[in-house]
Formats: sequence, structure tokens, C-alpha cells
Amino acid sequence: MNYNLTAEQVLAHLIETLETDLAELLDAKFKTDFIVGEWHAYVECLEILLYWKKAKQFGLNYNPELKYKIS
Repeated sequence: MNYNLTAEQVLAHLIETLETDLAELLDAKFKTDFIVGEWHAYVECLEILLYWKKAKQFGLNYNPELKYKIS
């Protein structure tokens, strides 16, 4: 693991990780309370990252609640 990243690199990696994890949660067969709780936390993190002025440059140019709508 590289511990010499810039803040920008860390935020880009965080966006990618959250998006990957959300995609996996949406594919889960059963939506347990734990999975729904994780979903809320990850979506909220993405919503906070929208305040970053470079978020759009790193693909965060959408409404996370709409894109990762849990059923």
C-alpha cells in the first residue's frame, strides 16, 4: 500500500472504493438492515464528497441517491 499519496489521490480512491462497494451492495440477494445501513453510510459519504470542487473531474457528477437507489 502506498502511504505517500496526495489528498487528491486519496479522495479519488475513496470515490472509486465507495462506488465499487455500493455496486456490490445493490447486487446482494437479501437487503438486510446491515446492508441498508451500509448503503446509507456510503451514499452519505459520496454526497459529502460532492462538496469537493474537483469531484466532477473524478466522475462524481451525479446524485448518489438516484444512481445507487436501493430497492
